[in-house]
Amino acid sequence: MVREVREEPGGATGTSGTYPAGDEEDVALKDGTAVHLRPIRGADEAGLLALYDRLSPESLYFRFFSVPQKDTGKAAYLTHVDYDRRYAVVAETAGAIVGVARWERLADRPGHAEVAFTVADDVQGRGLGGILFRRLAALARARGITVFEAEVLKNNERMLRVFERTGLPTATRDQGNILTILLTLDPPAPPPA
Repeated sequence: MVREVREEPGGATGTSGTYPAGDEEDVALKDGTAVHLRPIRGADEAGLLALYDRLSPESLYFRFFSVPQKDTGKAAYLTHVDYDRRYAVVAETAGAIVGVARWERLADRPGHAEVAFTVADDVQGRGLGGILFRRLAALARARGITVFEAEVLKNNERMLRVFERTGLPTATRDQGNILTILLTLDPPAPPPA
């Protein structure tokens, strides 16, 4: 649950890339719950808003650094990505979106991307944050992204633990009550011989 990524409403809002069906994957949470991971689609606006409706005020605050009002225009923007400069993965279970992870490349450093994560309160603590991070990192590496940047409130202990557990090289900048964390996406380890 990191604040929203730097999004430019004046930027491209339509899906300009082809839906990458090969990026879909089925996974299981720590408790065995089956979850389907897939790239977000424009038709996910209602599902994304339903996810945000299910978040506690604390989770909304950790994600957006405020408790925002429902914004269908913002939901439309967040669901229309090009699968390269802007990408999002949703996690679904029982037909509902229970998590979303996204990146947006930085215009001045296209190998860097700002990331954001949201996990439904009733699914938190079951490993979905880590699963979403690993999936997003794998997809980012395949598209030439080498560094994730995240702004996290210092008291967002769950998100900080997700980043710590990645084992990736990190650098942290302290900005008062916000930490900016840079995670270097090392290439995945080669398979054992």
